[in-house]
Amino acid sequence: MSAHIAIIGSGQLARMMALDGIPMGMRFSFLVDEGEDTRCVNALGNVVVRCGEAGDIYRQLGEPDVVTVEKEHVDIDLLKGLQAHCPVHPNPDALKIFKNRLQEKLSLQSLSIPLAPFQSVTSREDLQQALRSLDKPIFLKSEEQGYDGYNQHRITRDNAEQVLDAVSFAGAWVAEEFVPFEREVSFLAARGGNGDIAFYPAVENYHRNGTLLRSIAPAPSLSASQIATGHRYLSDILVKTDYVGLICMECFVVGDDILVNEIAPRVHNSGHWTAKGALTSQFENHLRAIAGLPLGSCEARGISGMLNLLGVTATAAQVVDEHCFLTLYGKTQQPRRKLGHIVVSGQSHEDVEARLAIMEKQVYCA
Repeated sequence: MSAHIAIIGSGQLARMMALDGIPMGMRFSFLVDEGEDTRCVNALGNVVVRCGEAGDIYRQLGEPDVVTVEKEHVDIDLLKGLQAHCPVHPNPDALKIFKNRLQEKLSLQSLSIPLAPFQSVTSREDLQQALRSLDKPIFLKSEEQGYDGYNQHRITRDNAEQVLDAVSFAGAWVAEEFVPFEREVSFLAARGGNGDIAFYPAVENYHRNGTLLRSIAPAPSLSASQIATGHRYLSDILVKTDYVGLICMECFVVGDDILVNEIAPRVHNSGHWTAKGALTSQFENHLRAIAGLPLGSCEARGISGMLNLLGVTATAAQVVDEHCFLTLYGKTQQPRRKLGHIVVSGQSHEDVEARLAIMEKQVYCA
């Protein structure tokens, strides 16, 4: 019998998981909130609009074998309710930690994983204290729903008073000291229910306005020691949280040190290159992990790069290079919105970086 997997969410990550799982004989259903855009997953499985209690939702989803998520900002109580009917991966307790920036940092601290200095901020007085004790610039980020540069403020000596007056303290924040990093890298891994862990090559990332623009893997010039450190940190996180599925750990490189920035408990943008550039994509390995199947090889096929299409789109006719591969998500065009990506393959970092530059100019300067 084929596995039936229910995904909480209906965005591009849900789409790419389903597209990798269907050829494996898996079936999918998707749980969405009222009014949620479902175009990414149309025709890939039954779409259920949330209504009723966990048991009702489980039956409306078609009594799936396992439930997973494409985003960390989900209803934890609902996931715990669904656990009474089938496995939920990643487990709700892990997702509860990673959906909250402060809890995530405290959890990482408990594992002696190095982070940038930070303080919890729930009032104007807390923020004033953070401004006195942390070196500027400071990044003020909401505890929840702060991603891709949204719900964040960059505070300098020149704008501190303006930010103090502009911030709403109806919600909680975290103030983080700026890290003078040299590079940003991601470590991605999949962990199965039996405890097996498979690591992908580290990825170097470049952001624009707080959103990932392009990645290259394997990350150039990371030392064996730095890679081992990243793997150790991520292993500790996976084991502590009894995590099953694909996870991404975003980090800063500072000299020889690796500082963890944040955790994404799901398939991740910086792993999109794996669809063409690894023996097993991140999407397939997530599905393998949550379905109890052996993990696939994470070995890279040469060097790969990924360019995000942020508020811009492209056509197959534009991406004519035989080493470039276009994926569109079926979304309507809006500023900064992730509309698709291009994966570039090659045999050297220089070759891939040159092709990425050509593609970036092609789509952003057309």
